[in-house]
Amino acid sequence: MTAVFVTLLLLVIGGFIAFAIYLQLKEQARIERLRKVALLNNQLRQERRFLDELPAQYQPKDMRLWLFSRLIATSDELLKIQPDDALSRRRRFLQEEMVQFQGSKEKRRAKPVIDDVQILELKRMFDSFASYIINCRSDKKIDPDSADRFESLLHLYKYKVTSDYHSYLARQFFLTHKMDEAIAEYREAIAQLQPIHEQTEAAETITKYEEIIQEIEDDLALQQREAEAELANQEDSAAEEELEDEWQKFMDDGEFQRKKHF
Repeated sequence: MTAVFVTLLLLVIGGFIAFAIYLQLKEQARIERLRKVALLNNQLRQERRFLDELPAQYQPKDMRLWLFSRLIATSDELLKIQPDDALSRRRRFLQEEMVQFQGSKEKRRAKPVIDDVQILELKRMFDSFASYIINCRSDKKIDPDSADRFESLLHLYKYKVTSDYHSYLARQFFLTHKMDEAIAEYREAIAQLQPIHEQTEAAETITKYEEIIQEIEDDLALQQREAEAELANQEDSAAEEELEDEWQKFMDDGEFQRKKHF
């Protein structure tokens, strides 16, 4: 009887232990599920921010399409863990938006960089995006060639964004006919690109700004020559008028003398 009781007691204790382990494993699975959901939601927000807030001039078409694909893939991962009608709709809209963008030939409008605060925010975003690409490379969510290209572009953009700011200022000075200030800002825009002047896009931009500077300087030189010519013409006209006045005065005096003699 005692042996049976002990056996039953051991079974009950074992059952409680097994049940406790089951509850613990279930709780761990729930916590892990919540952790993964939170992680995927954060990733969705990050990817959406890159897609929406990076200006068009810093988001070439292949990069934007890759971000669309990452948003869709992350949405799919989240839907497997936590089905949600709202997320399903957003995922469907994303797919439609990506297909429409892929087939579009319309060039997206660049957003001007107009102050230091915007420069700081964009540089932080470039750094965050670069870290994100490194993680995707580790997780094999991007092919090596695309990863290399995007990382190279982000490195370029960290310099180009400041150059673009000075180019924007130069353009404003040009439009208000402050040519000396415009030239100074274009030269500063070139200086910002010097650390990466060997990159093709940077070299092309430097050449473009140098050509603009040359055009402005040529125009200023032409204006200077025209102004000097105009001044010379005015001086010649003034000299001729003075000579005519003296001649007229001489003639008037001579006429007076003749009348007096008469």
